[in-house]
Amino acid sequence: MGARRRKIEEGIFEKISVRLIEFLAIRKVKPISITLTAFLAALVSAIFYYLAGADAIYYLPAAFLLALSGFFDAMDGAVARKLGMATNVGAFLDSVLDKLGECAIYIAIISSGAVSAFWGSLALASSIMVSYVRHRAEPLKVNLKGVGFMERAERLIFLIAATILTLFNRHALEVAIIFIAVFALITTAWRVLYILQDLKKQR
Repeated sequence: MGARRRKIEEGIFEKISVRLIEFLAIRKVKPISITLTAFLAALVSAIFYYLAGADAIYYLPAAFLLALSGFFDAMDGAVARKLGMATNVGAFLDSVLDKLGECAIYIAIISSGAVSAFWGSLALASSIMVSYVRHRAEPLKVNLKGVGFMERAERLIFLIAATILTLFNRHALEVAIIFIAVFALITTAWRVLYILQDLKKQR
């Protein structure tokens, strides 16, 4: 079921992004430039999330920049493959900057007082663990594609939607953070169990 959902998501993204990928590739835009743009968009989004603690209107640019960051983050790898410029260095920087940007977003939301420190911290920790478990599984030759629900794409979608809804209901963001925390934790546990079972089969 998870693998099927992931295939649908990838198909939709491919249809939406194919022209933009072509546009960027033709103009020889370097993948690292796209990666840095995504990271900077996440940092500026974090600033707006922090400011939104005093004035909810800042949630609009926060949500827009977060969506922009997520979109460009998905672009860099596709453009790198299109131009034949995919490298280990690029993949490494992409992964590290992704996590730094995500940390900045959650820290800003917690610091603004929009959510409780407990749920915000749990959402941050469990989100990082979802990715960490996947990275640790790769050298063990365990494929976690489609295993679990709350991956980065889903987290971004829930966070962006909740951010916009917060303009109409001030509890929307905290509900989303709780939702992300719980399901990211479940996904982490699910992946750990899946890896253990797969490693047993390998033996």
